[in-house]
Amino acid sequence: MEIMHAVDFRTQLTSIMETLAKTAVVEIGKLFEENSSFLKLEITRCTRENESLQQKCRLLESELQAARKTAGKINRTEASLSHGSTDTAHRPAIDNVFGKDWCLNLWRHEESNAAPNEDTNLSSSGVTVEPVNLLEEEPDMIMIKEEAFEKCSSDKTEEDQNKRLRGAIQKQVKEILPELDLKKLQNVVNHLVYVVGVEKIDDLTFVEVTDLKDFLEPIQCRKLVKTLKQKDFFQESNEQDETPTEITLTPLSSIESIPEQPFFPYCPANSEWLQRFQIPWDRMPPALTQATATGQRARPGARREFVRIVVAAMQAICPNPNLAACREVARWIVSTYPLTFGDITEEGEQLGNGYSCLQRQLKTRVEHVNRDIMEHRIRRPRKGLATKRGADEESYVGKKFRNCKADSYGCVNWQPSSIPEGETPNSLEMKRKVAAEIFQSAGPRAVELTNVDDLMQQTYVYQRHMINSCPPPSISEIELSWPFLFTERGLCRHFKTLTGIDIKSRFGETLNAKAKRILNYFNSQRLRWNEEIQSLLSEIDSDSDGTDNNKTAISAILLMMKYFKEKETSIFISADATSTKMSIEKEMTLPATPRLIMLGNSLLTSSKWFISIEGRVSHSIDSQLDFAAALAVFFGCFYVFNIEYEESAIATLELIQRFFVRINTEGTKCTSKSGTSRKTGSAVQRKSQNFHPRVATFMQRLSEFEWKTSN
Repeated sequence: MEIMHAVDFRTQLTSIMETLAKTAVVEIGKLFEENSSFLKLEITRCTRENESLQQKCRLLESELQAARKTAGKINRTEASLSHGSTDTAHRPAIDNVFGKDWCLNLWRHEESNAAPNEDTNLSSSGVTVEPVNLLEEEPDMIMIKEEAFEKCSSDKTEEDQNKRLRGAIQKQVKEILPELDLKKLQNVVNHLVYVVGVEKIDDLTFVEVTDLKDFLEPIQCRKLVKTLKQKDFFQESNEQDETPTEITLTPLSSIESIPEQPFFPYCPANSEWLQRFQIPWDRMPPALTQATATGQRARPGARREFVRIVVAAMQAICPNPNLAACREVARWIVSTYPLTFGDITEEGEQLGNGYSCLQRQLKTRVEHVNRDIMEHRIRRPRKGLATKRGADEESYVGKKFRNCKADSYGCVNWQPSSIPEGETPNSLEMKRKVAAEIFQSAGPRAVELTNVDDLMQQTYVYQRHMINSCPPPSISEIELSWPFLFTERGLCRHFKTLTGIDIKSRFGETLNAKAKRILNYFNSQRLRWNEEIQSLLSEIDSDSDGTDNNKTAISAILLMMKYFKEKETSIFISADATSTKMSIEKEMTLPATPRLIMLGNSLLTSSKWFISIEGRVSHSIDSQLDFAAALAVFFGCFYVFNIEYEESAIATLELIQRFFVRINTEGTKCTSKSGTSRKTGSAVQRKSQNFHPRVATFMQRLSEFEWKTSN
């Protein structure tokens, strides 16, 4: 009995130790993730500060070079004046003094008293003793003159070459862009010489559009670069060597200095006032000052007050700052205090570029202040040549050969550069055939086998090679070659290798909890919403069917679509609970873009799901799985198969991406240039956004609402 008790005690102790070890590992992992996120933000901030300091050093070096040249001119002038004021009757000429043997001996201390034989040599050389005495009285002055003479001659040569180069560059730019004013032209020339590094006229052929984007309009940049690349400078450079071009340029040292905490050395041509602008840090509210000192998030009220202060300071210099200027100021503020003002999720991850929300707040405040001031709201019209140039540029671009689009948005392993070690194309093809044969013989459930997981992981590079090929294959062709990609497990594992995110685990952890937060946000402010949202909330309250987790998640997605004024059919398709894959494909007209087919009496009560792509059902979700698994497969199809977000559901899909999946890459996965107006229903031109404004607004309002209700 004692032995049995001892065995039971050891078993229990072992289980307890294992539980403690697992708990410790989980806690250590959480601490590591939190600290690593903070460390990444600090590294990013330090990197940006280092880049700005490097740019400032380059500018200061160029200014120092210009200052040295100016000092050289002053030295030459003073030297000439002092030389002219000296009594020339008692001083030998420079050419007649330096370089002689007797002159070199004068500076030797041990021979300061002249010997009789030296006097004989001096008299034989035809030089009197009087000049020697003068040299002994003022030796330092003569040596200073000699050094200044050599330095001035070299400075003069370098200055002439630099002046001639800038004159040639200004002449070329003026010929190509005659509409440029003198100040902008001088800024372009100084930038090319001192920053880009143009050392001779032939170097202009290597200038790129990105080198000039901060000084010229896009069409002007393209026109200038294209003409420079086609121009032959050989003959012109010879002519310039013979006849120097005189030009009047503003010295680089006269350009206004950069603020004490700079983020950029140069500003766009239409925002020169940014060089003089200083962020009013000393006028921050006390609560915000404390938040910046401790690295906490800015409270909504203090943040809005600081936005008003910053906009007032901006308008003191520029009455109507444009969106680009607001972007630069927002980037400047966020780079200084990223934890306080940056767009950061509750998990500590950066949203997009990190300053989109602050940029939008600044621009909204500017427009609000100028709402009744017409002269501030009206901007200078674009030049008439812009439309013509744009049309010419478009016709030129249209003739170019266009490759297939590389949709690597949000991916970390979109196109592997090499095959795994020890593999060959033939061996990968053999493994693909083995996997396909296993699927044919054992069916979709074979995806649970360990050897199938290994085969799919080893052939990942082969899968991406086919999916990313040009022209892209159809979904049917991909399914024929890689049938396990059209199972829930196979697609989620591929998504993890592609993006580095376990989407099934992430939805399982966060979907239900975050969906409850969304429901609480809408339920707590019922009178604020329109009739459609209120009607949906009533339907959610009255409907008691379906599992709680599925209903909560589905309700949150539907509420967001109502909030964004997007149609439910752009993501969901409702079908009868008894429908099958064949009946759906036969009876329904399925769209080309992915859809989540909901089987049930209503969307809220659905308990079985299909995924459709390119007009056919591609994935069948096991009845044992929940809505989170179905949503994971639906969303994963956009990334695995290189499918862009549909414009009619872009806001909801981007919310799922950023809020639930936490893919916070800059830009968007929808490049459509046209869209449909939410108000009129007519076709409109769609603006490209780095971070969808309605998604950013909702996430900010949700955070502010939870902060207010928690306090």
